[in-house]
Amino acid sequence: MNDLIRAKLKGLKKTIEETSRRFLDFDLSKDGAIKFSDCVSSVMKEMNFDSFKQDKIGNVIGVIKGYENKQSLVLVSHIDTNGGEYCKFGVLTALYTGALIKRASLPLTGDLVICCVPRSEGYNFGIKYLFDEYLKEKVKNIKGVMLCEPTDFNIYLGHKGKIEYEIAVRGKINKEFLANRGINMLGSMFPLINELEKVSHTLPKDCELGSSSLTIKDVQYENAVPWEDKKEFKVVVDRIFIPEENPVAILSRAKSIGKAVYNGEQGIEVSTALSKRKIKTYTGFEIVSEKEFKPWKIESHNPLVLGSLETLKENKFKSSLGYWQKLFTEGSYTYGQLGIPTIGFGAGKEEFIGSPLESVLGINELEKAIYGQTLITYKNLGMPTFGWCADEI
Repeated sequence: MNDLIRAKLKGLKKTIEETSRRFLDFDLSKDGAIKFSDCVSSVMKEMNFDSFKQDKIGNVIGVIKGYENKQSLVLVSHIDTNGGEYCKFGVLTALYTGALIKRASLPLTGDLVICCVPRSEGYNFGIKYLFDEYLKEKVKNIKGVMLCEPTDFNIYLGHKGKIEYEIAVRGKINKEFLANRGINMLGSMFPLINELEKVSHTLPKDCELGSSSLTIKDVQYENAVPWEDKKEFKVVVDRIFIPEENPVAILSRAKSIGKAVYNGEQGIEVSTALSKRKIKTYTGFEIVSEKEFKPWKIESHNPLVLGSLETLKENKFKSSLGYWQKLFTEGSYTYGQLGIPTIGFGAGKEEFIGSPLESVLGINELEKAIYGQTLITYKNLGMPTFGWCADEI
């Protein structure tokens, strides 16, 4: 069976190279994500996927049908609608994993669902809509999710969470408050920032995922004389956190810090909330999304993890288990929210994100990722072949 897979992959090499060039030449920020999605759909058509569609949020979904109606496996890649480029290789490997399985006529017990989902500047709206709508009735029948993200050909099991939140301070701040702290009129938010920076040095750490962190992203205020009228200023915070923490507790603590800073000031109100915005997708659909990625960490003894790592090692991959330290993925929703077993596997290292694509990954790395994803798919969905050879299939 592996000889058959390798032979069919060799036959796909030319078209993989051609599609890779098409993707590399495509400027997401200039040409638009909708045209890229059309390109993804055209590849699905060229490779004879059993079905494919685009939904109104911008998700592209293709299906390779199994011979039986048992549990399915979902491959997830993403499009950065704000112009990120590195995601293209994840899309490419997912597409050609499906193409390879189709060309090799590999017998699967369930469907392979290949999804390319949009996201924008940390707003993870595509994957949520996909599972809340298209896959809503199929969630219980999904055996697992494979994220086509850079893992350097290892199996990755999770990452920290990330939220962006705002601390809003409303009311009049008197002159004495500012003078006692030796700051000018525009510095009414500085005491709060100082307290937040102190907190950033005491945040918890996870032995596998690394440390939590807090970064002041922005400050916003409406007037230069805050004691004359009731006005508002906001401190916008990027907060990275480990699974032992949660957004509710983080927001509660931030509010407590704000109240402590302005304790005694009459009429001062302090509130906290996750950053949210109304996103108009490239299909014209509008959706309100919060800026949040949940932390997640699947157990290393999960059958999806063990089986996938086993088949890679059996086929001469020098793979091990690991975790993303900086990257945030759709596993935040598939495992962090829905509890569906989820792993990551792909070419490249997360520290290379932002580097010129051609200098980081070549056709050999792409073929290796496609081969690995096909092995993992067949390990989890493949029907017993009882010694069949390529000529008998």
